[in-house]
Amino acid sequence: MRRILITFLAFGLLIGAVVPAQATTRVERTVEGSYGAYPAPATGCNEVLGPWACLGIPTEATEAYFTAKVTDTHGQPVYVEVRSDGGSTVNHFCGETSEPIYFTPGSGLEFDLGLGRGPVPLPGLNGCPATDSIKTSGTIRVTLSNLP
Repeated sequence: MRRILITFLAFGLLIGAVVPAQATTRVERTVEGSYGAYPAPATGCNEVLGPWACLGIPTEATEAYFTAKVTDTHGQPVYVEVRSDGGSTVNHFCGETSEPIYFTPGSGLEFDLGLGRGPVPLPGLNGCPATDSIKTSGTIRVTLSNLP
C-alpha cells in the first residue's frame, strides 16, 4: 500500500511539473495578405466600394499578441491602423511593429493601410511622416502568438 501511495505521489509531482512548462510554450501562426493600388481616399484599401480593411484576421482564443510588417512596392513604410472586432483602435504603426502588440484574445483584427478610419490619429500627426499614408501595392505579414 505504501509503495502505491508513493508511486501516485511521484506521478502527481511529475504531472505538476510538466503542465506549467507546457503553458509557457510559444505558439505562433503567420497570415499573409496582399493589397492593390485602388483608390484609397474612398475606402482606405483595395475595392472602390469594399471594406476598409486590407487584411481581416479572425483570431483564436489562445492568441493575444501580434507583430506585423508591410512591404510596399515603393519601398517606403506605410501607415497601418489596427482595429479589433468592436471597432476600437488597437494600435497603429509605420511599416512594421517594433515589438509584439497585445489585443483581446479571440477578437478579430482588421489592418487598414494608408489611411485610418477615424480623424485621430492622422498620418503625419501620429509619429509617421505624412508620406507614409501613400500605398501602392504589396503584402502585409502578421504573426500571431500566445506570448509576447
